Amino acid sequence: MQKDGAGDVCSRFLKGAAISVWQNSFDEASNWTAFAVKPHSLAERFRGKDPQLRLDTCPDFWNRYHEDIQCCRLLGSNSLRLSLEWSRVMPNGPGQVDEAAVQRYNDILDACEGAGLVPMLTLHHFTHPQWFQQLGGFEEEGNIRYFTEWAVTAFKLFRRHMKLVATFNEPTCAAFTGYIAGIHAPGRRGDIATAGRVLLHKLRAHSAAYAAIKSQEGGGDVRVGLVHQQITFEPEGTGALYSASRWTAEWLTHCFGWDVVHDYLMTGRFAWRIPGGRPGHLEVQEPSGRPHVDWLGINYYTRVVLDWRLGFTCRPGEVLTDMGWPVVPEGLYAAIVHCAELGVPLYITETGLADGADDRRAPLISAYWQQVARAVADGYDVRGFFYWTLVDNYEWHLGYNMKFGLFEWLDAPPNAQPHPSAMAQRARAAAATNAAAPKLRPLRIASGPSPLAGASATIVSVTSPSTPKWLHADGDGEEQLQAACTRLAGSLHACAGTGAAASALSSAQVAAAEAACSASCAVSGCRRRLRRGSLELVRRFTATPDELGAAQASLRDTSWPPQELPQELRRPYPSSGGVGVGGVLSGMVVGVAGLLALRPVGRALRSVGRVALSALYVPVLLVGAAWRRAPRVGYGGVSPAAGAAAGRAGGSAGAVLLVMDEVPHGVEGTAV
Repeated sequence: MQKDGAGDVCSRFLKGAAISVWQNSFDEASNWTAFAVKPHSLAERFRGKDPQLRLDTCPDFWNRYHEDIQCCRLLGSNSLRLSLEWSRVMPNGPGQVDEAAVQRYNDILDACEGAGLVPMLTLHHFTHPQWFQQLGGFEEEGNIRYFTEWAVTAFKLFRRHMKLVATFNEPTCAAFTGYIAGIHAPGRRGDIATAGRVLLHKLRAHSAAYAAIKSQEGGGDVRVGLVHQQITFEPEGTGALYSASRWTAEWLTHCFGWDVVHDYLMTGRFAWRIPGGRPGHLEVQEPSGRPHVDWLGINYYTRVVLDWRLGFTCRPGEVLTDMGWPVVPEGLYAAIVHCAELGVPLYITETGLADGADDRRAPLISAYWQQVARAVADGYDVRGFFYWTLVDNYEWHLGYNMKFGLFEWLDAPPNAQPHPSAMAQRARAAAATNAAAPKLRPLRIASGPSPLAGASATIVSVTSPSTPKWLHADGDGEEQLQAACTRLAGSLHACAGTGAAASALSSAQVAAAEAACSASCAVSGCRRRLRRGSLELVRRFTATPDELGAAQASLRDTSWPPQELPQELRRPYPSSGGVGVGGVLSGMVVGVAGLLALRPVGRALRSVGRVALSALYVPVLLVGAAWRRAPRVGYGGVSPAAGAAAGRAGGSAGAVLLVMDEVPHGVEGTAV
C-alpha cells in the first residue's frame, strides 16, 4: 500500500472500528491492571473476583493482531482507531523505552497499512504507567511534563504511521469515573474537587503535547486532535417526585463536560462547579486563549434518563441496551451540531451498543448512520465513522459482561450480566409474549458507583446471550479469509446505490454474506465470529467511497431502508395523563412498599434513603445558596502560581484564577 501523507488522510472518509489495546491485551505495568486485580469488596477478598472481571484471559490483540486486522478487512474498513499504550512503551519509568514493545507496535502498524487501514492513534485511552500514577498522575500539575515527553517519544518512534493522533480519549469520563464514582482507576469516590483539577490538567496536557509535537521536524504534518464524550442526562419527569433526579441530571451533564470542555475549547475558559457551592469550585481563563486542536473526535452513545430513584431508565417507546442506556439516534445529530461550533473537522470516533442478544445492533447502526448522513447533508464537516468496538473486550469495571463487539469473542467467560434495567426490559418483553423470563441470580459487582453517579450497584446474571451459530467449514487460514472478504464485499456492494436509493439485500445476497461470515470463522484458532447485526455496518462501509467528497455525496444521496428496534422491547406508553401531587405521594408510598416487598432489605433501605434525599432537596439548596454568598479566597488548593506552571508546560504564559460569586447557570438537563 502506498503510504498516505496527512494531507491524503484528510481527503479521505475514514471507516472502521475503534479499540483500546489494553482492553484487548492487558499489560502488567498499567495503572488499570493494578486497579483491576485489586479486591474492591469484602466478598472479593474471600471468594475472589467474578469470572467476568478477571484478567486471566483476553482476546489478545497484542499477539493476534493479524486476525483482528483481517476482521477489519471483512468489515470493509479503511481505518483502525487504536491506542498507543504508554505503559507498554515505557513500563519502568520516564525515558526507559521497551524496544520489544516498540517493534511490536511497528509490526502492528505496518500490518494495518499493508491491509489498507489508516491508523488513528490515541496517546492516552484511560490508561498510563503505574509509575506515573505513583507520582500523582494528572492530580499533580507538574506531571504534565511526563505526558509531553511521552507524546514526543511516540512521535519519534512511530512517525511513519502518525497521521491522525488524539492526545486523550474522554478526559471527562476518566475524571468522573475515577474520582467521583470510584469505578475506574484510581478508584477515588466523591472527590469532586480533585476530579476538576485532573480534567483541567489533562486539557492543559493536550495543549502541551500539541505544541511539542508540532515543534518537531515533520510535526506540522500530523493532525493532532482530542476525543470527547458527548453525553447528557435528564430526569424522567418534571414533578416534585423528580426533584433529586433533576438536580443530579443537571450536575452530571456538567461533570461529563457538555459545557466544560466545549467552553474551554472555544474560549480557553475552564469552569468547574461543585454542588452547593462548596470549596473546590474552579474557574480558569488561559491567557493564551483558545487551545489548539486540529480535529475533534465525538464519542456518542446515548442520552441517559434518571428515574426518581436515580436509576437508569428510558422514555416511552425507547429501547435500552445491555448497559441500561436508551437508543437515541437524534442525539448524535445534536452532538455533531454542538461540536461543529469549534470549526474543525469532526470524526465519529466511537458509537455502538452492548447487545449480547444481537437484536438491537442492526437497528442502532442503521439509525445512527442515518443521523451522520443527515448532518453531512446539512453541511457539517464529518470525515469519518468508527464503531466501538471490533471484538468483545474487557469493558473496564464491567469486565466481559458487555458485548460491544461487531465480532463475538468465542472464548469469553459465560453468563454475561447486563444492567438490571436492561434485564427488566427483557423480562417485561418475555412476559408480554407469554415467554418464560430467565431465572435471575443477584450478584454484587466489585466496586459499585457512588450515590452521586445515579447508577445501581447490583447487576443480574443471566444465561449466555444468544448469537448466530453459523456452521464452520474446514479451511486453510489466510487464503480462506481472503476469499471470505472478497465474497462478502461483492455480495454487499451490489445493494449499494450510487447517487440513488439503496435497495434491501436479496435473499441470495444475504445467503452469500452469511456464507462469507461462516468461512471467516473457519480460520484455525481465530475465535472470532461476525455477528449478524454487524452486516448493517458492512453494507454501509462497502457502499461508501473512500474519497472524502465522494463519500459525503454518497451519504447525502443514499437512502437505506430503516431497521426497526424490537417492538416488544420498547417501553410502553402510559395509559393515563399527567400525575398530580396526590399521584406523586401515592407513587412514593407504592414505590417504597414495592421496594420493601420485592427487594432485599439492604437495597430497599438504600432506595428509601434516596426518596428521603429527594425530600431534603429544597433545604439543602437553600443552605448551598447561603454558603455561596459567604466570601472565599481559596479553591481546592489551586494557586495562581500552580496555574502559571501549567500554563508554561502547555506553551502559555500562565493562568488566572477568578472568584465566582455564583454557580454558573444555563446547564439544561435536556436531550442531546
